Amino acid sequence: MNDLNQRLTTLADEMADTDYAALRQRVDTTARRLGYRRAAITSVAALALAGVAAVGGVQMLPQSNQAPQPGGSATTTAPPTPSTSAPATPPSPPATQARPPAATTPDHVPGRLVYVRVGAEIEVITVTDGVTKTTSFGARVLGDRLATVSPDGTMVALVHPTKDLTEYPGDLVVVRPGGARKVVARDVAWGGGVAPVWTPDSRRLLVSITEMRDGAAGAPRIGYVDATSGGFTGQDLYKDFPHYLTWSANGSFRAHAEDRTIMVARADGTVVRRFSVAGQPECDRECPYAVQSISDDGRYVATAIGNTDPTRVIGATIVLDTTNGRRVAIATSVTGIREIFFRADNSLVVQTDDKLRLVTLDGKVTATLDRPHPTNQANLDRYTDR
Repeated sequence: MNDLNQRLTTLADEMADTDYAALRQRVDTTARRLGYRRAAITSVAALALAGVAAVGGVQMLPQSNQAPQPGGSATTTAPPTPSTSAPATPPSPPATQARPPAATTPDHVPGRLVYVRVGAEIEVITVTDGVTKTTSFGARVLGDRLATVSPDGTMVALVHPTKDLTEYPGDLVVVRPGGARKVVARDVAWGGGVAPVWTPDSRRLLVSITEMRDGAAGAPRIGYVDATSGGFTGQDLYKDFPHYLTWSANGSFRAHAEDRTIMVARADGTVVRRFSVAGQPECDRECPYAVQSISDDGRYVATAIGNTDPTRVIGATIVLDTTNGRRVAIATSVTGIREIFFRADNSLVVQTDDKLRLVTLDGKVTATLDRPHPTNQANLDRYTDR
């Protein structure tokens, strides 16, 4: 008891000397520090509990490849709704793995080839995408010349001279399938580069009419003859008949020869280019001014050497670029060329005696095909793939 009284007395003496203001400040500071620590610990604990709850929730979801576990309660939990988003697109294979389709060689010339054969009868043979059709235009009449097929393939125009001399003009005859013939114009000039020329619409022919009086030729009249009615319409475009006049397959351009110069014009007759062929090696004999075909854009022409006799040149052997007069190379392996026509992309259809070849403008042969047997002894008069 005495010890307790003594300790209490000592404590009372110590407290009498205590600075209560400083003590309160220390207590308050310590309390605030403990409050901050408690709040931090509480936040960390809350985050930890949330993570545990999430993991536990995932583990409680049923797996798609597991059977549901039996439970003691009748309450069921709906499975999560499957996502409707599209499955991830698989990565594209490297570009080096892609293989282009194997190139195929055509077994026929695309488009339509039109041949005309004049023997005992007049026949038109069309080869359309490899399918051959022969149409008879009746028996040939002795003296028939310069047979040419209309662009639509339904008529053949020819000249039947009154005398077998080019100084004497002849009758212009239009023949239809089966052999029906009609004279649509008389005194039509013919020979060499002069011959009736179909318009692209197959309705008319450009002709030069020269009337003979007492054995002398009168002034020529150049104009168009209607293929059905025979009506004549004059024109002011040509002062002289254009020699070896030819149209592009699409009807956009025309070309013809004037001596050693080739003229290229639009459909309305507007001249867009003229160039000389005098520098071509064939000019040692006769220059290649006999135009046979022209490309759709008017840039290229297929020609053959001209002539000084009355016989008309048919068929082409070379191709010239009208923008510079240069020759388009054709592989030297292609020999005996008879005719050349242009495709829509300016590549070539080249016919020899027994073959048809597709040739690019850089001279590469892309296909070699046998000439259809029914076209033997026939002239390739037209071609189009439009």
